[in-house]
Amino acid sequence: MKNTINLLDDLLRDGRPQPGKWFLFAAAGVGILAPFLVWGLQVWAAGRLDPQIVQMRSTRDHLTQEVAQRRQVLQESDARQARLTEERIQTAGIPWSEVLRELSLVVPDGVWLTQFEEIAPQENTTDIAVRIQGVAASQGGVAELLVRLETAHHLAQPQLVYSQRNSGVSGRLNFEVHCIIVRASFSDQPQPGPG
Repeated sequence: MKNTINLLDDLLRDGRPQPGKWFLFAAAGVGILAPFLVWGLQVWAAGRLDPQIVQMRSTRDHLTQEVAQRRQVLQESDARQARLTEERIQTAGIPWSEVLRELSLVVPDGVWLTQFEEIAPQENTTDIAVRIQGVAASQGGVAELLVRLETAHHLAQPQLVYSQRNSGVSGRLNFEVHCIIVRASFSDQPQPGPG
Protein backbone atom coordinates (compact mmCIF):
# COMPACT_ATOMS: atom_id res chain seq x y z
CA MET A 1 0.00 0.00 0.00
CA LYS A 2 1.06 3.56 -0.72
CA ASN A 3 1.98 5.95 1.98
CA THR A 4 1.52 9.07 -0.18
CA ILE A 5 -0.94 10.13 -2.78
CA ASN A 6 0.51 11.82 -5.87
CA LEU A 7 -2.26 13.99 -7.33
CA LEU A 8 0.07 15.75 -9.69
CA ASP A 9 0.79 12.52 -11.49
CA ASP A 10 -2.93 12.02 -12.16
CA LEU A 11 -3.28 15.54 -13.50
CA LEU A 12 -0.32 15.17 -15.80
CA ARG A 13 -1.65 11.96 -17.20
CA ASP A 14 -4.94 13.56 -17.87
CA GLY A 15 -4.79 15.15 -21.35
CA ARG A 16 -6.89 18.17 -20.44
CA PRO A 17 -4.99 21.45 -20.18
CA GLN A 18 -5.22 23.45 -17.03
CA PRO A 19 -7.84 26.26 -16.99
CA GLY A 20 -5.28 28.75 -15.63
CA LYS A 21 -3.04 28.19 -18.64
CA TRP A 22 -5.88 28.95 -21.09
CA PHE A 23 -6.60 32.17 -19.26
CA LEU A 24 -2.95 33.24 -19.53
CA PHE A 25 -2.85 32.42 -23.25
CA ALA A 26 -6.08 34.31 -23.87
CA ALA A 27 -4.89 37.37 -21.95
CA ALA A 28 -1.59 37.36 -23.84
CA GLY A 29 -3.44 37.08 -27.15
CA VAL A 30 -5.76 39.95 -26.33
CA GLY A 31 -2.79 42.03 -25.18
CA ILE A 32 -1.08 41.42 -28.50
CA LEU A 33 -4.18 41.90 -30.68
CA ALA A 34 -5.59 44.99 -28.90
CA PRO A 35 -3.00 47.49 -30.26
CA PHE A 36 -3.55 46.13 -33.78
CA LEU A 37 -7.32 46.54 -33.40
CA VAL A 38 -6.92 50.11 -32.14
CA TRP A 39 -4.55 50.88 -35.02
CA GLY A 40 -7.01 49.36 -37.49
CA LEU A 41 -9.86 51.48 -36.10
CA GLN A 42 -7.73 54.61 -36.40
CA VAL A 43 -6.83 53.81 -40.01
CA TRP A 44 -10.51 53.22 -40.78
CA ALA A 45 -11.52 56.53 -39.11
CA ALA A 46 -8.76 58.39 -40.96
CA GLY A 47 -9.99 56.88 -44.22
CA ARG A 48 -13.44 58.29 -43.51
CA LEU A 49 -11.93 61.76 -42.77
CA ASP A 50 -9.78 61.90 -45.93
CA PRO A 51 -12.51 63.43 -48.16
CA GLN A 52 -13.21 66.10 -45.54
CA ILE A 53 -9.49 66.88 -45.25
CA VAL A 54 -9.19 67.19 -49.02
CA GLN A 55 -12.21 69.50 -49.12
CA MET A 56 -10.84 71.68 -46.30
CA ARG A 57 -7.46 71.96 -48.02
CA SER A 58 -9.18 72.95 -51.24
CA THR A 59 -11.19 75.61 -49.39
CA ARG A 60 -8.04 76.88 -47.68
CA ASP A 61 -6.20 77.16 -51.00
CA HIS A 62 -9.15 78.96 -52.57
CA LEU A 63 -9.36 81.44 -49.68
CA THR A 64 -5.60 82.02 -49.80
CA GLN A 65 -5.84 82.89 -53.51
CA GLU A 66 -8.79 85.18 -52.87
CA VAL A 67 -6.93 87.00 -50.08
CA ALA A 68 -3.89 87.41 -52.32
CA GLN A 69 -6.05 88.90 -55.08
CA ARG A 70 -7.75 91.31 -52.69
CA ARG A 71 -4.42 92.30 -51.19
CA GLN A 72 -3.14 93.08 -54.69
CA VAL A 73 -6.26 95.14 -55.47
CA LEU A 74 -5.81 97.07 -52.22
CA GLN A 75 -2.15 97.73 -52.96
CA GLU A 76 -3.01 98.98 -56.44
CA SER A 77 -5.76 101.17 -54.99
CA ASP A 78 -3.39 102.57 -52.36
CA ALA A 79 -0.76 103.29 -55.01
CA ARG A 80 -3.36 104.99 -57.23
CA GLN A 81 -4.62 107.06 -54.28
CA ALA A 82 -1.07 108.03 -53.36
CA ARG A 83 -0.42 109.19 -56.94
CA LEU A 84 -3.65 111.21 -56.99
CA THR A 85 -2.83 112.77 -53.63
CA GLU A 86 0.68 113.62 -54.82
CA GLU A 87 -0.69 115.23 -57.98
CA ARG A 88 -3.26 117.16 -55.97
CA ILE A 89 -0.60 118.37 -53.56
CA GLN A 90 1.66 119.48 -56.39
CA THR A 91 -1.13 121.32 -58.19
CA ALA A 92 -2.29 122.95 -54.94
CA GLY A 93 1.03 124.75 -54.62
CA ILE A 94 1.26 124.29 -50.87
CA PRO A 95 4.75 124.19 -49.39
CA TRP A 96 4.23 121.25 -47.06
CA SER A 97 7.56 121.81 -45.39
CA GLU A 98 6.17 125.13 -44.08
CA VAL A 99 2.97 123.49 -42.84
CA LEU A 100 4.91 120.74 -41.04
CA ARG A 101 7.39 123.24 -39.59
CA GLU A 102 4.56 125.34 -38.20
CA LEU A 103 2.80 122.25 -36.88
CA SER A 104 5.95 121.21 -35.04
CA LEU A 105 6.10 124.66 -33.43
CA VAL A 106 2.49 124.63 -32.16
CA VAL A 107 2.58 121.18 -30.54
CA PRO A 108 2.81 121.72 -26.76
CA ASP A 109 4.84 119.67 -24.28
CA GLY A 110 3.10 116.44 -23.30
CA VAL A 111 1.51 116.02 -26.73
CA TRP A 112 2.88 113.70 -29.42
CA LEU A 113 1.58 113.49 -32.98
CA THR A 114 1.29 110.03 -34.49
CA GLN A 115 -0.44 110.72 -37.81
CA PHE A 116 -0.86 113.64 -40.17
CA GLU A 117 -2.70 112.98 -43.42
CA GLU A 118 -4.97 114.57 -45.95
CA ILE A 119 -8.63 113.60 -45.74
CA ALA A 120 -11.43 113.92 -48.26
CA PRO A 121 -12.56 117.54 -48.46
CA GLN A 122 -16.15 118.55 -47.90
CA GLU A 123 -18.23 118.96 -51.03
CA ASN A 124 -18.20 122.28 -52.93
CA THR A 125 -14.88 123.36 -51.47
CA THR A 126 -11.32 123.47 -52.69
CA ASP A 127 -9.87 123.52 -49.19
CA ILE A 128 -7.44 120.82 -48.22
CA ALA A 129 -8.49 119.14 -44.99
CA VAL A 130 -6.03 117.22 -42.82
CA ARG A 131 -6.37 114.77 -39.96
CA ILE A 132 -4.01 115.05 -37.01
CA GLN A 133 -3.92 112.14 -34.58
CA GLY A 134 -1.80 111.79 -31.51
CA VAL A 135 -1.36 111.02 -27.85
CA ALA A 136 -1.48 113.50 -24.97
CA ALA A 137 -0.59 113.27 -21.31
CA SER A 138 -3.72 115.20 -20.31
CA GLN A 139 -6.86 116.91 -21.59
CA GLY A 140 -5.11 120.22 -20.95
CA GLY A 141 -2.47 119.32 -23.55
CA VAL A 142 -5.17 118.62 -26.14
CA ALA A 143 -6.90 121.91 -25.31
CA GLU A 144 -3.63 123.82 -25.59
CA LEU A 145 -2.96 122.22 -28.99
CA LEU A 146 -6.40 123.36 -30.22
CA VAL A 147 -5.77 126.93 -29.01
CA ARG A 148 -2.37 127.00 -30.72
CA LEU A 149 -3.84 125.61 -33.95
CA GLU A 150 -6.43 128.43 -33.89
CA THR A 151 -3.60 130.98 -34.00
CA ALA A 152 -1.49 129.12 -36.56
CA HIS A 153 -0.78 130.93 -39.80
CA HIS A 154 -1.13 127.97 -42.20
CA LEU A 155 -3.81 125.94 -40.36
CA ALA A 156 -7.40 126.96 -39.62
CA GLN A 157 -10.67 125.71 -38.20
CA PRO A 158 -9.33 123.01 -35.88
CA GLN A 159 -12.10 120.67 -34.78
CA LEU A 160 -11.68 118.06 -32.07
CA VAL A 161 -13.10 114.77 -33.34
CA TYR A 162 -12.41 112.78 -30.18
CA SER A 163 -10.23 112.72 -27.10
CA GLN A 164 -10.42 109.55 -25.07
CA ARG A 165 -8.40 107.78 -22.44
CA ASN A 166 -6.15 105.05 -23.80
CA SER A 167 -7.11 101.59 -22.56
CA GLY A 168 -3.43 100.77 -22.01
CA VAL A 169 -1.48 101.00 -18.80
CA SER A 170 -0.05 104.43 -19.59
CA GLY A 171 -3.39 106.18 -19.13
CA ARG A 172 -2.63 108.66 -21.89
CA LEU A 173 -5.26 110.21 -24.16
CA ASN A 174 -5.70 109.40 -27.83
CA PHE A 175 -7.06 112.31 -29.85
CA GLU A 176 -7.95 113.34 -33.38
CA VAL A 177 -8.23 116.86 -34.76
CA HIS A 178 -9.31 117.97 -38.24
CA CYS A 179 -7.95 121.22 -39.74
CA ILE A 180 -8.02 123.13 -43.00
CA ILE A 181 -4.86 124.24 -44.80
CA VAL A 182 -5.06 128.02 -45.42
CA ARG A 183 -4.08 128.57 -49.05
CA ALA A 184 -4.14 132.35 -48.79
CA SER A 185 -1.32 132.26 -46.24
CA PHE A 186 1.05 131.06 -48.96
CA SER A 187 0.20 133.77 -51.47
CA ASP A 188 1.86 136.46 -49.33
CA GLN A 189 5.15 134.54 -49.25
CA PRO A 190 7.70 135.05 -52.00
CA GLN A 191 7.55 132.24 -54.50
CA PRO A 192 10.83 130.82 -55.79
CA GLY A 193 11.64 132.15 -59.20
CA PRO A 194 12.98 130.19 -62.16
CA GLY A 195 16.62 129.18 -62.10
